[in-house]
Amino acid sequence: MANMDYPGPCPNCGLVESCTTQEQREEGIKTYCKGMEMELNAWKARLFDAFAQAEGHNDLQDSLNLIKSIVREIEMQKDKMLVECPTSISDVESDVGKKFGELRGHYTKLLEQLSAGFVGG
Repeated sequence: MANMDYPGPCPNCGLVESCTTQEQREEGIKTYCKGMEMELNAWKARLFDAFAQAEGHNDLQDSLNLIKSIVREIEMQKDKMLVECPTSISDVESDVGKKFGELRGHYTKLLEQLSAGFVGG
């Protein structure tokens, strides 16, 4: 299971900014986005279990919608990066890290709101 403290999908993101050719930058962005996708998939697995347990709890609907929205924002950021291929990804890395932090916080709150029991793998 991926590290849920989000160390970042790319330990050497500075390499993207130091690329000398568009091809190198595109490859670096693809690697970065692949890491982001792996992190998202790990979160989706955890969220699937929590969402299944939250089914039927109408009082949790706002929390569930907020979590889904954050996941969509991260996915959109990844897709945008693949299309735009920015020369610098430090701002994106910071934004994505904040979004994963928000996701972790809302997930933790959701678990606290759910009845005690097994959630996750």
